Amino acid sequence: MTLEQLDEFVWGQLSVRKHAAGQRTVQRITRRVVRKWPAWLMQAHPEAEATMCDEIRRSIERSERQNVQMGIILTLVLGALIQEIIRAIVEYWKASQDHQAMICKWQREITK
Repeated sequence: MTLEQLDEFVWGQLSVRKHAAGQRTVQRITRRVVRKWPAWLMQAHPEAEATMCDEIRRSIERSERQNVQMGIILTLVLGALIQEIIRAIVEYWKASQDHQAMICKWQREITK
């Protein structure tokens, strides 16, 4: 699987909110989530997983708001969309060890 295929997987998992942001925004946010992804997630307790996902969401949402001037409605849509993207990546991550290895590989590529 490639990073582009992950983008397609995530896009397919999202609600209609994805159309408000557009595919390029979803792809950009997906890659930001991958960049911030903690490799220790599989060993985490469910409470730690929820906290980690919330921290990633807040960080990305804050920087997206700074990068893009948007109204309150788009801000709410973006916040919900970021949560959906994170949930889709959690699902992908938990599906197999191969997926976990791929995310770690992509993370290294993105952060170079």
